[in-house]
Amino acid sequence: MSRLREILLQRRAEAAKSIPSKVFFNHFFAITYCISCNDDRFKLKKIPYYNKIKIKNPDFNIKEVQKLLWNSWSTEYAYRIGEQIDNAEYYKFSLHWNFPQAYYSAYLSMTAFHETQGIANDQHEKSIKLFGNSVKDNHYPSAIGFYSNGLKDEFQYSGLPTFKGFPKDNNSLTKIECLEDAELQVATFLKTTRKQNANDKKERFKKQNDKRFLNEKKEFRKAFSKKHWDIIYGTIPETSVLNLLYRLRIKANYRDIETFINADIDFKSFHRSLGELIDYLNFVHEAYIAKAIGIETYEDILNEFPSHLTDQTALRRFYEIIIKI
Repeated sequence: MSRLREILLQRRAEAAKSIPSKVFFNHFFAITYCISCNDDRFKLKKIPYYNKIKIKNPDFNIKEVQKLLWNSWSTEYAYRIGEQIDNAEYYKFSLHWNFPQAYYSAYLSMTAFHETQGIANDQHEKSIKLFGNSVKDNHYPSAIGFYSNGLKDEFQYSGLPTFKGFPKDNNSLTKIECLEDAELQVATFLKTTRKQNANDKKERFKKQNDKRFLNEKKEFRKAFSKKHWDIIYGTIPETSVLNLLYRLRIKANYRDIETFINADIDFKSFHRSLGELIDYLNFVHEAYIAKAIGIETYEDILNEFPSHLTDQTALRRFYEIIIKI
């Protein structure tokens, strides 16, 4: 009996380790589900901001945009190699580099657009903040226009039309069968990510021995009241889809990635969902860049890049969608 009990406990522990991975898979599937349900996802002319896009960088350098786009496309190609191999074990063990690839491909295309606007920088937190501000200001399609903000226990969620709040029995592993299910999962993802950002900030302030959080003994306090948490949340901008991707990039460290590799999930579907998100984010920023620099100049940048690396990504997006906007 003791041996049987040991086996059952071991299986229960392994199942518990799989939960975070299954949750992430469900969340990213929810995001791509929301995008696919949005009939206006490619109708950029409906966005007032898009119609006014032009080069605003007084020191604009087309070569810098080219470099950033080529890096984005190379990274996206590297991510999609798995689809050519189409092997279950490859999908599983490629997670080590797939998570950073997904984030960096989207980050680089966004930075290329920021370059046209004169706001590009090499600080990820600042770039993500700029993206979140743009989402809040309705600069992006409603398909990725969701975000969360607010202080402790006062989070507000925007851009999720069917979301009416969290049910008491909210479950991050609930099967997604409709838009309401998907938006609930996205809201949950925003909530947990915002909380994680606050905990990360707390640890940073602890290392700095920030005087705002010291007790009477001049020690970093162990117990945090809402007042203390609100100081932290006050430093955290809008939480958006880019925060979610950045969170996944952090998961690529060895310790966290092991929980994914050992999880009982459909790795091919996970890879596909994440790839669809990259594809859409890159489409948006590429369309914005083309609007800023001109369709012909953008096409030149595209055609100077090896076409066999982009025929299923940037080339397809351009000739099937962007050029027709």
